[in-house]
Amino acid sequence: MKISIESQSMIKMIPESEHEKEGLDALWKIIIRCNEDSKVLCPIGSYIPSKDDGASFTVQDQFFPKSS
Repeated sequence: MKISIESQSMIKMIPESEHEKEGLDALWKIIIRCNEDSKVLCPIGSYIPSKDDGASFTVQDQFFPKSS
């Protein structure tokens, strides 16, 4: 999977195989939900390239501030 950092607030994940396309599609369907609030990915733990085989994230609800 190629990851392109487009800006400080946007990344693009580019699948490079059918398996990665299927995985990105499954992730997209978990995060983006048409009839309910979408989710967000939040990093957990740390990621040290020389030590870790990948980065871990948890899927959480988005929290919107209540307007007064």
